[in-house]
Formats: sequence, structure tokens, C-alpha cells
Amino acid sequence: MTVLYPLILNLGLAVIFFIIPDYRKFIRRAAVIFSAAGFALSIAAIFSAAPEMSFILFDTISKMLYVAVSFFGVLLSVYSAGIIEERLNKYFSYFFLTLFASQLTVISADWIVLATGWGLSGICLYLLMQFETGAAAAAKKAMIIIGGSDSFLILGVAVLYNMTGSFSMVPAGWSLLAVVSMLAASFAKAGVFPLHTWIPETADKAPVAVTAFLPAALDKLLGIYLASRIFQIFTFPQEVRIAVMLIGAFTIISAVFMALSQHTAKKLLAYHAVSQTGYMILGIACGSPVGCAGGLFHMLNHAIYKCALFLGIGQVEKTAASDKIEELGGLAKIMPVTFTSMFIASLAISGIPPLNGFYSKWLVYQGILQSLTTDFPFLTMLCLIAAIFGSALTLASFVKLLHSVFLGVKLVSPVSVAAKPEKFSLILPQIILAAFCVLLGIFAKNLFIDPVFGNITLSGWNPGAAAVLIIAGIILGLVIYLVSGAKTRRVKNYIGGENISPEMNVSGVEFYASIENIFPFRQIYSLAKKYIFDFYEALKALVFYIIKPLRYIHDGILTDYLSWIFIGGIIILLSL
Repeated sequence: MTVLYPLILNLGLAVIFFIIPDYRKFIRRAAVIFSAAGFALSIAAIFSAAPEMSFILFDTISKMLYVAVSFFGVLLSVYSAGIIEERLNKYFSYFFLTLFASQLTVISADWIVLATGWGLSGICLYLLMQFETGAAAAAKKAMIIIGGSDSFLILGVAVLYNMTGSFSMVPAGWSLLAVVSMLAASFAKAGVFPLHTWIPETADKAPVAVTAFLPAALDKLLGIYLASRIFQIFTFPQEVRIAVMLIGAFTIISAVFMALSQHTAKKLLAYHAVSQTGYMILGIACGSPVGCAGGLFHMLNHAIYKCALFLGIGQVEKTAASDKIEELGGLAKIMPVTFTSMFIASLAISGIPPLNGFYSKWLVYQGILQSLTTDFPFLTMLCLIAAIFGSALTLASFVKLLHSVFLGVKLVSPVSVAAKPEKFSLILPQIILAAFCVLLGIFAKNLFIDPVFGNITLSGWNPGAAAVLIIAGIILGLVIYLVSGAKTRRVKNYIGGENISPEMNVSGVEFYASIENIFPFRQIYSLAKKYIFDFYEALKALVFYIIKPLRYIHDGILTDYLSWIFIGGIIILLSL
């Protein structure tokens, strides 16, 4: 029963916050206190006796996500309390309802209960997006893609029930229709190509706290969690596994190339949120225990560093009144904590050792290598190459972001004049998340791998030794610098012997602009700007094309409507 206490608390808070007046000071404090209480209850639940309820599945993976949802809830409640200004009562009502729905989803042993929490989390995303002016279209798009995919989840559950006669999560052999339907729901929630297009628009239009809370963190956890359960329940043919792996590999490459061309920080991060999902799919689909561990570990790591990155950009946007890369520069001195946390998170997402992103990617690589003995070694190796290449492009993309926002020339404009000191409630979650990027990189085996997956044999990487060597190298370099007595002087940045002025500053937007002019990328980027690869826009265009003739019929003339009614009545009578 202990496992239900956080759910009852979150559902009760959702109702209470919805009906109480908008007393901002009280609501801010209450939201943080009660989210912390929910986190404490979640921790207590995983150490209590296993619940004896048929609709609850509380294995190690469910426990991990159960606590992770509550953990992100605490951090985002602190951040939201510092950045959300209007309708706080309604915001935190939907916030706690989201926590309830997410925790319900990850502990469900019954497909009907899971689908209930799953669908409710999608509704919460739609409601939370409404807290930003101009987000209505993006909210509708997210709702249609996620809500539409929910119908496929229900179809898959129906097929599964027809096979097993039960709604419980039990092994079910193989059904292509059920697997494709349920994976469609998983891919839409997580943001896997081609059902990813709602994420960039959500990131661009929704409040940054909402983006960090749902698309960057919880939706990834839920989407990949469902995918892992699907691979656990069904017996996958090797042909289907490699097909899913190819989708993951293509998601990595296509999204990271889109990220390279972005001019706004939030959209750049959004495309990386899509790209990183590919690593999770590769790990889960490869069929190796090490790869599966890597995919699920990367799911958690991604939620940590991507949440930190979005929170950092939210702080930048609040401070500088913009997230456009060409309008920013030199903010590292003004925002040192935000810069440091984003720097660590950027290295983590790029797979730089000894941070958590490298460890989980290394596990994914190991899993793919172990699956090379299958019937498709060439395609499997292609997936591995795409994953490694994607990491290199990710690093290049974040070099562009960090340089443009924090290390570039400080712009002489109202943007930099408007700079304000960093707010504690906005930087505290970033500090905690950045710390976890380090801790889960160095102590991953003790903190995550062994508790969740047991004793998995790992080879080729010792994060503790690597961390010691890296720190020793840094210390040795400092000692040599101090002992050598080398003379240094500070000079301004210059090009061609002249100091760089704001007028001469080369924006980070142009770092990889040449890629857009190379064949075939020029044509691909051109098609992408026309939304050719946007599944939602293509489907919308098709629907409007089909119904276009019907618009001429609905001309607003009463006699025409009466004629159609008369003709329809005759057709019905003749058919009887």
C-alpha cells in the first residue's frame, strides 16, 4: 500500500491546487514542500515490502522510474516556483496531476491502468503548454500526435488481449500488429522519427519549465519505458529488431543534423532531445543485456542532462530576454553558475568521459557489438557507426551553443544591459542535475547498474580510474604552469591584428552554415524547411486536400442543404 501514498498525495494536491485561490507566495512554498514530501514517500516505498496488488508491477525498473519521476518533480517545482508568474494554482494542479499520471504508468502491471496514466499525461502536456501565449497551435499538434498514437496503444492492447485473454503484462509470443501499434505510441511519446515533430515546436512555444518537465524528462522516461516493456513481453524476430535499430540510427543522424542548423537555443536542444532517443532505441532493440542496460541508463541520463540544459536556457532567456543565438554573447561572466552547469551537461550529452552520457553510450556501443553475430552484421555495424558519428556531431553542436551564448563577444545592446543576477531557485536545480551528470558517470556501476540490473559484465572502461587520471592531468598541468614561472598577459580577442568589436563578431549561427550548401544537405534542408518530413503536416495537407471538394458543397445556402438532405433520405430509403 505504501507505493500508492505518493500517487494519492499527487492526485489530492492536483485537486486542491485547482480549487484554491491564486495565492502565489503560499502556492510556491506549498508546491515545493509537498513535492519534496512526495519524493520522500517514493524513496520509502521502494524499501518497503512489495505490494500484493494485481495491477501493480514494482520491479527494479519500475522502482527506478517511480523515484526518478518524483525526483524531477521536486527539481521542477523549485524551478517553476521561481519562473512561473501567472495562474500558479492551475499550473501546479496540472503539474501534480502529471506526476500522478507518470508514476501510475510506470508501476502498472495492467495494460488498462497503464493506458489510463499514459493518456492522462498527454492531456497534462496540452494543458501545461497553454501557460505560454502563442502556444495553442503547438499544443494542438502535440495533442494530435500523442493522442492519435494513444489509439494505436489501445489497438495493440486489444490485440494482446485477444492473444492472451488477459490485460496483465505477461509474455505473449509475437504479433506484428500489436508490436507496431504499441511501438507507435512509444515512439510518439519519446519523440522517435517520424513522430518527433511535436517536440521542436513544443520547446519553441511552451514555457521552458514545461519543456524540461515533460518532453525533455518525463515523456522520455515513459516512452522508452513502454518500449522496454514491449521488447520484454514479445519475442522479436531478428528482422524486426534490426528494423527498429535502423529507425533509432536514422533518428540520431537526422535530428543532430537539424540541430546543427538551428538559430534558437531551445529548438537546438529540442532536436538533440530527439537525437538522443535514437541511442535508447538502439540499446533496447539490439537484444543484448548490456545494450538494454545502456538504453535504459541513457534514458535516465538524458532526462538529467537535457533537463539541466533546458533549465539553463530558461535562465538565459529570463536574464537576456531572448534565446536567439545571434542575439546572445558573453554571458558566462554574468551567469557563471548557469554556464558551468550547462558546460557539464553539454559534455555529458556529447559523450565525453567520465560523465554519465559517455558511460551509457559506451554500454550501448558494447551491446551493438555483441549483436554483430546476428544475421545482419553489416546493418548492425552501420547502426554503430551512426551512433558514434552522432556523438561527434552532438559535440560540434554544443560547441556552437556554448560559444555563442556564453563565450562569444558581449553584445552592446539592450540584451546585455538587461542582465540580472542569477536567481537561487533557478540555479539550484541546475547545480543538482550537473552534479548527477558527474556522479552517475564515475559511480554508475554502484549507483545504477548493479542495483537495477544486477551483476552485468562490463569491459573496456573504468570510470573511476579515468576520473583519477583526468584530475591528475589537470593538477599536473597547473603545477607545471605555476612552477615554470611563465609570463602571461591578457589581450582582447582579435582577428587580423584588430580587436574584435560587436560589429565584427561572427555569430555562432554561422559555425556550420556551409553544411547547408553542400549536396545533398542543401536539398534536404530545403525540404525540411517546407515541412516535407513532418508527418503531422503531411497528413494535415492530405486531409485538407481530400475535404476540399466538400467545402464547395457547404456553401451556406439553405436550399442546397435541403436538397442534400432530400437526396440523402432517398438513398437511405432505397438501401433499406
